[in-house]
Amino acid sequence: MMSDQRAFAGIKVLDLTRVLAGPFCAYQMALLGAEVIKIEPPGKGETVRWRTEADPTFGQQGMSLGFMTQSSNKRFLSLDLNQPEGRDIFLKLAAECDVVVQNLRSGSAKKRGIDYDAVKAVNPEVVFMSITAYGSTGPKQSHPAYDSVIQAWSGFMSVTGTKDTGPLKAGPPIIDYSTGLAAAYAVSAALFQKQRTGKGQYIDMSMLDTNLILMASTVTAYLNTGAAPRQAGNDAASRAPASTTFNTADGLIAFALNEEHQYQGMVRVLGLQALNDDARFATPAARRDNIPALRALMQEKLMAKSAAEWEPLFNAEGAPAGRVRTVPECLAEAQTMSRSLFHSFPPSATGFSKDLKVPLSPFSFAHNGPRADTPPRPVGADSDVILGELGYDAKAIAALRAQHVI
Repeated sequence: MMSDQRAFAGIKVLDLTRVLAGPFCAYQMALLGAEVIKIEPPGKGETVRWRTEADPTFGQQGMSLGFMTQSSNKRFLSLDLNQPEGRDIFLKLAAECDVVVQNLRSGSAKKRGIDYDAVKAVNPEVVFMSITAYGSTGPKQSHPAYDSVIQAWSGFMSVTGTKDTGPLKAGPPIIDYSTGLAAAYAVSAALFQKQRTGKGQYIDMSMLDTNLILMASTVTAYLNTGAAPRQAGNDAASRAPASTTFNTADGLIAFALNEEHQYQGMVRVLGLQALNDDARFATPAARRDNIPALRALMQEKLMAKSAAEWEPLFNAEGAPAGRVRTVPECLAEAQTMSRSLFHSFPPSATGFSKDLKVPLSPFSFAHNGPRADTPPRPVGADSDVILGELGYDAKAIAALRAQHVI
């Protein structure tokens, strides 16, 4: 009986990915117990290791925060896939794995002899996840892109911001991370399907597709009405008249008053009961015809208190409202800290001078849920052990290292 009862315990994953989306997919599986072997080029490994934007101290050691965010619980193998010996080692590993995740540009894996067909030849039941910018079909299948380019190309930026700001990019790389989450979900589904059918699966995942599905209601509305989506600024997706962001005496507050009882909660808190007797605001339809006037009345009242004072008052009346917080403010909140979303590795585990905090999964289980066990490691830190498990002795490993295969 396995001592580790997490969902993916006993599942072996070969992680041939770089940057964010692919590594985050493999990371989510590792948190749930999968054995993940990350392959990187010998020497400096993947380039994201050396980024210094967040903290030069980490990046200068080849352990950037951008890299470590999705690298716990993995084993690290350095391997030159451009050499025949590197390809052979890759295929030997792939033959033993349940899942292969790769995010090489379309055609790159085939050129090296490590694509789905090559892996399937040695492991017919493999689940093979291919993550690309635009997908494996269509005229842009071989084109490169990153998160910001996909935000632009997909139309996402065109519906973000206002007429005054013009199109805006979302701050964090949300397409990368959402693609990683969707990819982990797809792999999970394929593994479950394999249990029932005995068959492996090729999964074609693209950042573009993920982004369009993230905008599902916007896209569906256009496809069925022909009305082009518009920039809505901070207005809620519901387009409810009072659902937007307002100034207060100190800070901003956002409302999502999408149902009548929620709107009435706001009315009570602001002392605007007279609006219910005003024909301009008596019904939702009337309010939609008089949005500027309604918001002006709300804005005047909201200047009496700070956003921090208003928030609990509205929530107590069933009116969804939230002060606009900074990320540090959110992380310091008791609510956030109660969710156990992050794990801290002590200096004794990492060799750093302070704790290393990494994210987990956006959910928790009652038992045997996501867990970070081991911190990120240097390039090729586990190469000798992994190759030994494949049957290579010390002499053979030394020869591979001398040839810069590992």
